[in-house]
Amino acid sequence: MSLNEHDVVLSGLMDMEETPPPTRPPPVSKALNLQQTEVVAKRNQSKYDFVKVRVWVEDHVYVLSRYLLCRALVSAKINSRDAVQISLDLKRTLVDLNVTDIGQEQFEDFLYKTMLVFGYGEPQISCYRMMSSFHRNRVPLLIMLAGTACIGKSTLATKLADRLNLSSVLQTDLIFELMCNFSGQEKTSYITTTFSSTDDLIGEYQKECQVVRKGVESDINKCLKDGKSLIIEGFHIDPRLYQKTISVSEKDSSAATCSGIVVPFLLTLDEADHHNFMTNSPDPRYRGDQSAIGFHNLQDVQKYLVSHSQEEAMLPFTEIRIDLHSFHGTLDHLHDVVLARIKEVFVSITSA
Repeated sequence: MSLNEHDVVLSGLMDMEETPPPTRPPPVSKALNLQQTEVVAKRNQSKYDFVKVRVWVEDHVYVLSRYLLCRALVSAKINSRDAVQISLDLKRTLVDLNVTDIGQEQFEDFLYKTMLVFGYGEPQISCYRMMSSFHRNRVPLLIMLAGTACIGKSTLATKLADRLNLSSVLQTDLIFELMCNFSGQEKTSYITTTFSSTDDLIGEYQKECQVVRKGVESDINKCLKDGKSLIIEGFHIDPRLYQKTISVSEKDSSAATCSGIVVPFLLTLDEADHHNFMTNSPDPRYRGDQSAIGFHNLQDVQKYLVSHSQEEAMLPFTEIRIDLHSFHGTLDHLHDVVLARIKEVFVSITSA
């Protein structure tokens, strides 16, 4: 073959279209997963979700969200399952009546009638009104959960934040760890350290609490000044160091305007329940060879925290005994106290 013939053949090959390789079908497992995802999505969707209902507040408008309405209902102590169904039934009623633009007052009237159908009366409706006003006016809310370690504070704080529709939970363990990293201070292990006396244990604990108090100062000020609600929970909360914060809230509760609502809790656990909780904890630190030392240290810290209420001129934290057999009941108790405190402030503002 000559060079010219070779070039011609090459040029012909260059101009030819390549046949794409055959596409392989997706694996059966992947196809099934996609189908299952679509089925789940369809189950969680309603045809009413594709119709927008606009709610007018004077010159402003927002689109009704069943999810946000459900969160607002739960914050008013409405059962979560009922809250989901109430929001769905309300949306269904408005769409079926072809009401896609509605005023806020008329919308609330429809909502309250739907709540009545589910057995919720005036107390729950009044609570919903109060919580709606609370969120709309961006009233600062600071909740503190103090208590010794390994009693379930973090779980309760997360669930309480979810119920009250709050987004920020601050853990003092993280604050203390950051402060130690910056300052080079060594962290004391209350699980493995044997102290010469209870006074030495409490003295070390007080020092660490003072470090954390400085670390959370800016977060507390931001919460009370900017109206950003916050839950602070952890081992390093000594009620004695937060008296000024509580006293400001107590004075403001009788004023015409409220600069913030502070609800402090001290979570405690019976000695036997605490021991069982530590023994069955998934955290290996609490189940080691020195668990007995750690248990006694943590119990001494709890006794120190509880004793603050007996000191003169001390504004006490509300003590809540955790029921390990009914975590839901403990959560209900916390929720009730917070709602009662918010109601107390709102009633004083209304009557002022």
